[in-house]
Amino acid sequence: MKILISAAETSSDAHGAELLKALRVEWAIRRKISEETAAHQIDAFGIGGPKLRDAGLRILVDARELLAMGFLELISHLPKILRALRVITAGAQREKPDLAVVIDYPDFHFRLAGRLRSKSIPVIYFIPPKVWAWRKRRIRILKKVFAKILCIFPFEEEFYKKAGIPAVYIGNPLLDELQVNVSKEEARSKLKLLNSDLVLVIMPGSRASEIKRHLELLLESALICARELHRLGRLPAPLKVLIPFADTAPIEQIRQEVQTWQLKQNADSFLELRVSQGDSAVCMTAADAGLIKSGTSTLEAGFLKCPHVITYKTNWITGFIFKYLIRYRGPVGLVNLVAGWTPGAPYLVNEILLENATPDRLGEEAVNLFNDEKLREKLLLGFERLRQVLLAVKREGDLGPSRRAAAEILDFVQGRLK
Repeated sequence: MKILISAAETSSDAHGAELLKALRVEWAIRRKISEETAAHQIDAFGIGGPKLRDAGLRILVDARELLAMGFLELISHLPKILRALRVITAGAQREKPDLAVVIDYPDFHFRLAGRLRSKSIPVIYFIPPKVWAWRKRRIRILKKVFAKILCIFPFEEEFYKKAGIPAVYIGNPLLDELQVNVSKEEARSKLKLLNSDLVLVIMPGSRASEIKRHLELLLESALICARELHRLGRLPAPLKVLIPFADTAPIEQIRQEVQTWQLKQNADSFLELRVSQGDSAVCMTAADAGLIKSGTSTLEAGFLKCPHVITYKTNWITGFIFKYLIRYRGPVGLVNLVAGWTPGAPYLVNEILLENATPDRLGEEAVNLFNDEKLREKLLLGFERLRQVLLAVKREGDLGPSRRAAAEILDFVQGRLK
């Protein structure tokens, strides 16, 4: 079987790698062969990052070339995006895959799927866009160009089916990637932290534009939080600040920026900053509180029971379009959407966005996460309900989400070949 996989973001790269591994396992079971033999029989190529490369994807386009967010960033990346579309379309035409699987990243994948469909290559969408929350008009495109949708939230399946789109809820792939049963004490031991330490995790994002907008903002917020905790007598030692990044981040450059900032602010007596890579789940599990950029990480933080605040800064054009043209009025944080928010109800996790995201405001929110026991209880209770929602599918059978997705994909291919 030949399959095109396109995963153009850091989180998608991880999900795609687990999917490719699961495809080989499922193929081996169905064909009654070894997984090693299955690895040779499933030829996967496309767009991916380091995790998909390690899983055996033949990379035609490196996902790190496409990391953009917002309208201005999109414009600056447009030549690379158009080149990636040309390269992957030409690759599909040359290699003639049995199907394509695209993961998240809707603006790019809508265009790619249209090109592939015109060449009679069926496309399955794994982790579709949140059209149930905003930009509902895009559902017409989903219906037109995608053969099937693999949903990761329980309420999505009915939504898509009502729109006449074949959809299956397979569970959230985070369950295959996160260490579900690691305790806070175990996480702290791994990071050489004491149980008595006060620990804050800050997560600025993985794209260059996100790091540029959020890193210094969150460092300043952490310093304000630490000074206030010290004033209140709650900080006998420097606040431990964990700053984990994805494997795609330029980690040495970031370490230098953090060190320069700390020297400039003379913050050593208040903050102990720890920059790391590839261990965000352990950091969130170990932390007492978090300041986290909106994205998949907020859902991970909720699942790992890390009390946190959601934030996001963007350029003024993107902010203007989002506020005044798209006019979306609900939460942007996945943790709030999946926790069951309804119009008019308060958010589970506070969202401090755009011009409201200042060091003073975020620092104040962080202090509340450390000091307000009622707030912490509310969050932890909400996170427990969230865990039950996300774990529901896994409890129904032995297959995890990635295996379920793999089974659906192979069923689809076999159905076409009959």
